[in-house]
Amino acid sequence: MLVNYFVVLTILLLISGLAIDAGMLEFWQIHLQNAADAAAQQAMYQFGRNDSAFATEGKAQASANGFTDGAKGVTVTINQPPVSTEWVNDKWSVQATVSQPVSNLFMSLVNAGSSTLVSTAVARVLPTCIWIMNPTNTTSKPSFWLAAGIISGACGLYVNTSAGPSMEVDSSTLLLNLRSRVVGPQSGSTLTGSVIPIPKFNAAQKNDPLAYVTSPSFSACTPGYTALAKTNFTGSIGPGTYCGGLSISNSTLTLTPGLYIFTGGLTINGSIVYGTSGVTLFFTSGGGYSYGNININSSALYLKAATTNTGGTVPGIILFGDRNWISHGNRGVSFQNTTIQNDGIWYFPNIGVSMSQSPLSYYSYNGIIADNLYYSGDISTMNVDYAPLGSFITGTPYHYEDGALVN
Repeated sequence: MLVNYFVVLTILLLISGLAIDAGMLEFWQIHLQNAADAAAQQAMYQFGRNDSAFATEGKAQASANGFTDGAKGVTVTINQPPVSTEWVNDKWSVQATVSQPVSNLFMSLVNAGSSTLVSTAVARVLPTCIWIMNPTNTTSKPSFWLAAGIISGACGLYVNTSAGPSMEVDSSTLLLNLRSRVVGPQSGSTLTGSVIPIPKFNAAQKNDPLAYVTSPSFSACTPGYTALAKTNFTGSIGPGTYCGGLSISNSTLTLTPGLYIFTGGLTINGSIVYGTSGVTLFFTSGGGYSYGNININSSALYLKAATTNTGGTVPGIILFGDRNWISHGNRGVSFQNTTIQNDGIWYFPNIGVSMSQSPLSYYSYNGIIADNLYYSGDISTMNVDYAPLGSFITGTPYHYEDGALVN
């Protein structure tokens, strides 16, 4: 009987030891996961801010949670893009992996002295494809107004308006797969159409995402380019400064690569315009001419932004409105009955854009940054694959998605 007693006692002690060791491992695994989560989130946030030290920041966050890379056998690894998990090679994701050997108290009696615990977390940055920058809307019109049609895209919509009418999506319209963030309260928006997913209101206010980009500037008018008009014309024009604006009617026009500066505006009617070899169109004042509106009617535009800074072009930006051109609430850029296909971002941080029966599509990517946006009719699609821009990718507009962490 005594022998049986000791056998049973030994088994009970081993079972108890196993339970205690399992509990301790579970305890450490929870803390390890918390550290990996925090490291991934911090690294993602810094990556989205174009901080080349995002990996260091992620490791520092893991250390703040009790796991310092290189100490006590801890290893913290930050990978962008991830090298495993379902987000492997996803260029918008950052992966944090934290591992540490943990000693077993009782299982060492059966030659199981330690276990290596590993936790992995992935945080994703959701790029924003539409930024509405008007901070205080004093007009009766909403800052973002989808009056008819469909806008879709797996990206973000950000409305910076904190006061005044901010967002309106009318009935029989669809805003699909754009994660909308609105600075103002829900009471400032009217959503009778379909918005999928539902917007988040009272979001944090953000600054101009491309404020760091160096703007082109006016120097002098190009001889022969003042108040230039092309009617019933087929051919090409070159880069330069078009003082007094450019007017194109019933023409097929090709823009050769380079920077085009317009003072006094731009008008295109019943024409087809190609500029697919790398162009930037910059709208400013100078040479005796003020800022002029951009009016494009019953036309087709096929444009691609430059991918490198050559000839004064701005990589990634196809239409660039001078930051000093300030007319909050107004819509100085108008597209009517116009088909638009482009690679590039429209950048009008202080001027509004109106699109009526003017579908926007892309070759590889597109984006809109405007003071306000009115869209009516047809279907437009947005895409944030900025891969053609190479290193410029980390400088593209980002949106820090709430709850983006995926374990």
